[in-house]
Amino acid sequence: METAAVALERLASGHDDRSSGLVRVTTLEMLARQTVVPAIADVLETHPQLRVELLVSLNTLDIARRQADIAVRIARPTDPNLICRKLGEFGVAAYASRRYLEKHGRPRRGGGLRGHSLINYMIRPPSLGTLFHGESLDGARFAMNTTASAYTQMAAVADGVGIADLPCCIADEHPQIERVWPAERPTMRTVWLVTHEDLRRATKIRLVSNAIADAFERDAAVLRYGRLRRRRSH
Repeated sequence: METAAVALERLASGHDDRSSGLVRVTTLEMLARQTVVPAIADVLETHPQLRVELLVSLNTLDIARRQADIAVRIARPTDPNLICRKLGEFGVAAYASRRYLEKHGRPRRGGGLRGHSLINYMIRPPSLGTLFHGESLDGARFAMNTTASAYTQMAAVADGVGIADLPCCIADEHPQIERVWPAERPTMRTVWLVTHEDLRRATKIRLVSNAIADAFERDAAVLRYGRLRRRRSH
C-alpha cells in the first residue's frame, strides 16, 4: 500500500506545471560545492518561489520512494524507471603535500606504493573506481580512513598524513598539496543526473535539472582537468 501511495504521489507531481514548491536534490559534497550549489543559486534567483533541499552524501537515496527528486551521481542506476542524463566527467588524481614528498620521496609511476601512507574512505563505493591510477598497493599502509568528505581528505593530505585520490577541480586550488604524478592524465569519473520517469515533466524538476546541466557544461574543463592545465596554457 505504501508503494502504491508513493507511486500515485509521483504521478501527480509529474503533472505539476507550477514553477514553485520543494525540490530535493542529492549529490556528493565536492559536486555540490563546485557546481550544484551555483546552479541552484542561479535558478532560485530567477524562480524565487522554488525551494531546494540539498542532501549531501555518498549514500544512494531511493528516488522511487521520493527520498530525493533529483540525484547527481557517479554511478548510473539500473532501474529502468529512472531517467539518466549524462552531465559530464570529473578528473581525479593522487595528491600529496610537498612536506610528505620531501620526507618520503615521490613514488615512481608504475612502481607501486610500497612504503607509502595512504588515505581512503571508510566505506568506499564501487562507483569511485580504481584507486591511485591502478598502482599496486602491496606494502602500502592505509594510515587514515575518513567518512564521505573529499575536503577532510584534502586537509589530511595537506597535514602530511599521506597520499589521497582527490578531485582535481578542488585539490589544484590548495596551496600546500600537489599531484604526485603531474604528467599523468586524471582518472575520469562520469556524472549522471537521475530522476524518476514519472517526475521528469514536472516544471520545477525540469527547471532545477536544466540549471544543473547548464552548470556542468559551463564548468566542464575545470571538472575534467582541474586548474593545472589551465595554468600551463597561459
